[in-house]
Amino acid sequence: MPEVSTVRECLVPGTVFRRGSTLSPDEGPVQEVEVGPFRIDELPVTNARYAAFVAAGGYRTASLWTPAGWAWVAREDITKPNYWDDPVWSVPDVPVTGVSWWEALAFARWEGKTLPTEAQWELACRGTAGNTYPWGEDTPDLSMANYAPDCDPEELDRRPTPPDRYPRNVSEFGVRDLVGNFAEWCLDNYTVGYQVAGRDPLYASKEEASHVVRGGCGLHDEDYLRGTARDHYPPELRDNLIGFRCVRPIRDGALV
Repeated sequence: MPEVSTVRECLVPGTVFRRGSTLSPDEGPVQEVEVGPFRIDELPVTNARYAAFVAAGGYRTASLWTPAGWAWVAREDITKPNYWDDPVWSVPDVPVTGVSWWEALAFARWEGKTLPTEAQWELACRGTAGNTYPWGEDTPDLSMANYAPDCDPEELDRRPTPPDRYPRNVSEFGVRDLVGNFAEWCLDNYTVGYQVAGRDPLYASKEEASHVVRGGCGLHDEDYLRGTARDHYPPELRDNLIGFRCVRPIRDGALV
């Protein structure tokens, strides 16, 4: 296991916040949920950070994977992310992409962490004020995030960007690059609207079913930059749309 202390994390204190919006049936109902305290990676996992997992034999260590994930790795003979050898997407200081939900979860377990729930991700993005975007209410422009205005990207020129490229793309808790660039895998399965509330809600139906991603990407428009916007993909998807970051819950004042 790596020295996780070298990875910068942001503390999100436990709180009750209003999750969701009325802008889409997919984002409702708006309701108060309680989220316990946790630490979340300041930055998404980069290629350089993920390379340590590959070199350490993460793809050959069954204990890091769920049974379904391990079966998928073996069946598909997966040994590294998609795009791993592509010079556009494999730059060391940009977020890793071409990773399935199973790969993201295995990496998180290797670091002694997990993936964020939807509620954790949304709170980390919107803050206690319930901002529309990580930076507040200002309408997005291309100085704030890597996205495609009006969903009209110049695909041939599309490039990932380092997580610190956009200084305003930072939330109340200091979490950077939450929107644009790459969407991020969440722990939850997807369902239209929210099916669970209460404390630390997590919707888990079937591991092989679609999982939620948050934050939009370089192919998505400004609407996907909202902290309440949701999307979903099957767990085996390895396209250059999605990356991830990790969290560590805190129980009774101690990191879990």
